[in-house]
Amino acid sequence: MDTALTDPSRPHRVPSPWTVRTSTPDPSRPRVLVAGGGIGGLATALALGRRGHDVLVLEQRSALTESGAGVRLAPRDFRLLHALGVGNAVRERSLTLDAFHVRDGSTGELLTAAKLPTRGRPSSPAHATAHRLDVYEPLLEACWELDSVRLHTDSRVIGHTRQGGTVRALLADGRTVTGDALILTDGARPGVHHDDAQPGRGVPGERLAVYRTIVPMDAVADRWQQSAAVCWVGGDWHLSHYPLPDYRYLNLTATRHHHTGDGLHGTRVDPDEVLGAFPGIAAAARDVLTTGRHWRALTLPARPPAADRAPGRIARVGDSGQEAQRPETSCLHQALEDAVALGDSWDASGTGVHAWLAAYDARRAERVRHSGTEHTSRHRQGHCADDLTLVDHVLSKDFAGSC
Repeated sequence: MDTALTDPSRPHRVPSPWTVRTSTPDPSRPRVLVAGGGIGGLATALALGRRGHDVLVLEQRSALTESGAGVRLAPRDFRLLHALGVGNAVRERSLTLDAFHVRDGSTGELLTAAKLPTRGRPSSPAHATAHRLDVYEPLLEACWELDSVRLHTDSRVIGHTRQGGTVRALLADGRTVTGDALILTDGARPGVHHDDAQPGRGVPGERLAVYRTIVPMDAVADRWQQSAAVCWVGGDWHLSHYPLPDYRYLNLTATRHHHTGDGLHGTRVDPDEVLGAFPGIAAAARDVLTTGRHWRALTLPARPPAADRAPGRIARVGDSGQEAQRPETSCLHQALEDAVALGDSWDASGTGVHAWLAAYDARRAERVRHSGTEHTSRHRQGHCADDLTLVDHVLSKDFAGSC
């Protein structure tokens, strides 16, 4: 039986049997420890490894792979992937989206159907979809080609200390690893959890509840099998879906804007529970929602969190300290943006860990200061990744070419 039918969190593509590189580090290079071998960790390793750093990626899982539902890729995501040298490889695996449709979630009425703009070469899609593995594997292959990047599995970072001119990462099995700097990714934050009680990360009543699944395309009506992203907008919720590469699956995400219940952390939920979270949904949208059988749910902060800084020899990549991203981006954009920013900050600051990470921290803090702006302000800056920002675009008169 296809595993995607029984567990939609797993991609249908079988990952390559990667082994772990354990080459000897070059003592003349700055040594950077990266906690987490997901997309953000590999993007960081790639950006720094190509600049002469000796990078050690510490992944808690026993295999280097990626799972999860699909992701949307906007023009800015491809620009970042190209900056990392993997844009073409990801583009070849992705599915170009031709249009974006907005429907009234309460009546089912089609509000507008907009053709998505393209940028750059005709072969470079401005908007596309992919499995997370379609982004992960090109990053992994690029890291594998660099002698400066080493990858260690079964290495969960549970803490860290700073001592003089070094930083030490404490691993779950009792080992310690020393480096000149430590980069903490969102997927591997020692002592930090995405808990709703964290200061600045939202309070009950100010959270998003996100329900995700992928649906075999043979269970989906023909009208939803086109290469278009569709967003149903309700008064306090929105539903989005789009096809994944090869059209075997439809990625389906339903978001409740003000969740007041318990926190959800990738929890499996019953289809009836999902339907119960969206009262008043139009019959057509409800029909789409009922195609989902294997749902997972999580809560996300709806407010921009407070700045999350770690000056000195420790830095963070991912969505922590940034605006709460809409679930359609799956935090992928923020991880890629931070990885590229780490590399650019090194170029701008020259050598020296403190100057480098201070420059990076300043860039990140600037983004935090702008993160509370409304959608219309974000889309003037070209930030067209999430569905609700695209809704603003297509309902405005300045949509054409604005992304």
